[in-house]
Amino acid sequence: MFVLGSESVDTSPQFLKLAASVIAAESGFNRHAVSGAGAYGLMQLTLIGAKEAAIQCRLPYARGVSDETLVARLMDSRANVKHGTCLLKYYLDFVNGNTLLALVLYNGGYAQLTRFINTGTLAKETQEYILRVNSYLGRCLQ
Repeated sequence: MFVLGSESVDTSPQFLKLAASVIAAESGFNRHAVSGAGAYGLMQLTLIGAKEAAIQCRLPYARGVSDETLVARLMDSRANVKHGTCLLKYYLDFVNGNTLLALVLYNGGYAQLTRFINTGTLAKETQEYILRVNSYLGRCLQ
């Protein structure tokens, strides 16, 4: 068991609500979740996302560990939340606090953000993801 606020890189109420909404949308709070796309744990981090988070936040396992070691780390709820909230916070800072753009990055990466900026369109999966996160976020705000 863990408390989101004790593992999050940002403990502000607004960020914790966003992080909880991302977890709900990503894994339904299933710490054992593994997607077909190779995303792991509560925050459904891929190896690439976890490595980016580790580098940006100077977390352990940034470089020089095997993918198997990193996957084991991501299946630990505390480490998963630490890496996931770090990545979410980094994306928020990268887009100057724009939650929509941060969620586009979290779900679809830089290519999806570039597509959205250039065309105003998103992949259907990313559109649905943003709606899910916002639905959970709306429930958290009540």
